[in-house]
Amino acid sequence: MGKTIYTIRKRELNDTTRASIKGDFVKLSNGYTYYELKGDKDAKTIVLVHGNAAPSFTWDYNVQPLVDRGFRVLRYDIYGHGYSDRPKLETYNKSLYDQQLIELLEKLNIKESVYLVGTSQGGSICAYFTAKHPELVEKIAFLSPLFDKFEGEDKVKIMKSKKGEELMNQMGDEMLLDPSNVFYSNDKKEELSKKLKNQLMYKGKKRAILANIRGDGLDDATIYYEKVKNQNIPMLLTWGEYDRSISKESMDRLRKLIPNMKFKLIRNASHLVHYEFPDKINPIIIDFLTKDNTNNM
Repeated sequence: MGKTIYTIRKRELNDTTRASIKGDFVKLSNGYTYYELKGDKDAKTIVLVHGNAAPSFTWDYNVQPLVDRGFRVLRYDIYGHGYSDRPKLETYNKSLYDQQLIELLEKLNIKESVYLVGTSQGGSICAYFTAKHPELVEKIAFLSPLFDKFEGEDKVKIMKSKKGEELMNQMGDEMLLDPSNVFYSNDKKEELSKKLKNQLMYKGKKRAILANIRGDGLDDATIYYEKVKNQNIPMLLTWGEYDRSISKESMDRLRKLIPNMKFKLIRNASHLVHYEFPDKINPIIIDFLTKDNTNNM
């Protein structure tokens, strides 16, 4: 007998289903964006940008510690992820994610410069955003960011081909529910899988994944990191020593490109350090964001 393909029964993301989801939504030019904004409205705003592995709930263990240290914290789902809409576009490009964040800040009336914290593909989104809008960013923390290369690029090339849609349709949802590759241990695997299952209940997820693959969101972002370097914005880079998504060689190239960037190696950790080991990463982020980092540049 062949392997059983597990598929979750899907629902539409609409006004009715959004009303049942805890959190806030705002309508932007490409659809509704799910977000959470916590903290004193007069405090410095930190924007948390998640990656391709999982949506904004991966910041569940980081938001409150940052709020407790006096920050205002904004986290949101990028298009195609979590509870944000899955726009019916042929490709999802860096410019789409950039426009989403710009519009979100405008809608929430956040006019002052912000601190950005981005992980994985969220890191490259932060680099692109800062390269385009340096006046809006004061500091950036890159957590195992997508820079120039990543594990699984060969599979991405296949998905970009005409076979992509067929392969995506054949893919069972269980493949999207298994976070093993981004964790160091199995302690939080089941917990995160349950959260992933909730957002997979809504239609359009696979189509959005394919649109992201076929766009430029996963392409080499060196040019944007280089522009950020030339803007003299304080930057932090962290990386888990057993990361199976972003290689040490890629991070070494990024450190060579931006030698003055502060770097922290996280021992006994993998890709999703901020979710799996918040006690390791939160103090590092807080220290970077609360101190004067001008001497690092």
